Amino acid sequence: MKYALKILAAIILILLGKYFFSEHLGVHLIADAIIFFVSLIVVEFAQELIKHRNHIWQFIQCKLFFCNKEVRLSIAYLFRINVEGKYLLVKSRIRNAFQPVGGAYKTLPGSEKIFAKLGVRPDRIIETEHGIAKGDLRVYVKGKNVFEFFDWFNSKEDREISPWREFCEELISPNILPWWEFRYINYKFKGIVQSPIINLESGGKGMFLFEIFDLVINDEQKSILQDLLSKGGSENYIWVEDYLIQRLGHDERTKKQVHEILPHTKYAQNLKWSKE
Repeated sequence: MKYALKILAAIILILLGKYFFSEHLGVHLIADAIIFFVSLIVVEFAQELIKHRNHIWQFIQCKLFFCNKEVRLSIAYLFRINVEGKYLLVKSRIRNAFQPVGGAYKTLPGSEKIFAKLGVRPDRIIETEHGIAKGDLRVYVKGKNVFEFFDWFNSKEDREISPWREFCEELISPNILPWWEFRYINYKFKGIVQSPIINLESGGKGMFLFEIFDLVINDEQKSILQDLLSKGGSENYIWVEDYLIQRLGHDERTKKQVHEILPHTKYAQNLKWSKE
C-alpha cells in the first residue's frame, strides 16, 4: 500500500508537469518526480531487506512472487527438556508420534486490529480433542503482508508471550509431572527456527516459525524428572537420546523404527531448519 501511494503521487506530479507547466519545466518536473519517487521505493525496499537480512530470499519471494497469494503461517514454541543426556518428548494430540512439549502461540483481544489491517485469515484445519483450535497463530496471510505480520509478532503486542500454557496442558494436566513442584518454571530462550516457503501437503504455500526454549530446573524438579526418566516412558511420553532425534526415531544400529518422532523435534534440537 505504501509503495502504491508513492507511485500515485509520482503519477500526479507527472500529469501536472505535462498539462499545467511549460514544456521545459514540465520535462524536468516529470524527470525529477520519477527519480525521486523511484528512489524512495528502492530505499524503503532496501531498508526492509536489511531489516530481514537473515531471510532475504523469503522476503523477496513474499513481496514479488507471492504478493497476492495466501501463505499459511504457523508460529509456535517448543521446549527442550534434557535430563542426563536424554530428552523428554510427549505424544502429539493429533498424530501418532512424539514431539517436544509446546504448541502454537495464541492471540489475545486486540489482535483483531492487525488481522483486519493485514487481511489475516484464521486456519480452521487443525482440530484437537476439544474441537477446532481457536486463537492459534496458524493463519493465512497474503505474501506481501507476511513480514509485516512477523513484525507484529515480534512486537509481542496482543498475543500470548509465555510458553507456560502448553507446558501445563501437556505435562501437568495429564499428571506426567506434579503440579506443586512445577507450578513455577524457569526457561531460557535459545533461538528461532524459521522455515523457507514450502509446499504444504494440504496444498498451497506455507512457512513455520518456532521459538525454542530450554527448561531450567531446580534441584527438586531435577529429582522428579530423574525419577520419571527411570520409568522409561509410557504411551504419552518417552525419553530419547539425541541419536534417535536426529534420525526421527529410526535406530540404524538395530534397523528398527523405535519411535515415530516428528521433524520439528530435530529442528528444535539443532536450532535450524532441515529437510527430513
